[in-house]
Amino acid sequence: MTQVRPDAFLLAGRYTLLDHARALQRLMTACEAKQIDIVVGGPYSSGVLAGGNHFEYAPAPPQILAKVQKIKVLCVKFAIPIKAAALHFSLAHPASAAVIPGASKLERIAEDQTAWKTLVPDEFWHELRAQELVSPEAPLPVDHK
Repeated sequence: MTQVRPDAFLLAGRYTLLDHARALQRLMTACEAKQIDIVVGGPYSSGVLAGGNHFEYAPAPPQILAKVQKIKVLCVKFAIPIKAAALHFSLAHPASAAVIPGASKLERIAEDQTAWKTLVPDEFWHELRAQELVSPEAPLPVDHK
């Protein structure tokens, strides 16, 4: 980004509830500072955040499944679908301009629309951060209020 000035990047699978710390270290901050948009691809981490059991296109390892289970417990507590948390998280960063969920079936598109329209309570985000399920540097939707 020092010699060329792109308008946007597609960041596939690297800014999700489960995988965002490295993107926050450099790319997201640099894009925000230079007003370069990020289109987040794969916000469901290969499906594990949408009810599947794959992470990075392979069976999810036990530590990922354990983290997903903790997030699911919070989602149940606040009566929101995990897909809603995943979509809203990926779009909360100021550099995020859009998200591509990547529906595998036609009915998934309606699920994604419902997830996006879901009101995620501020308390959910506070608890997610308090339980250290996201990086402390990760912007959350509640931070924009």
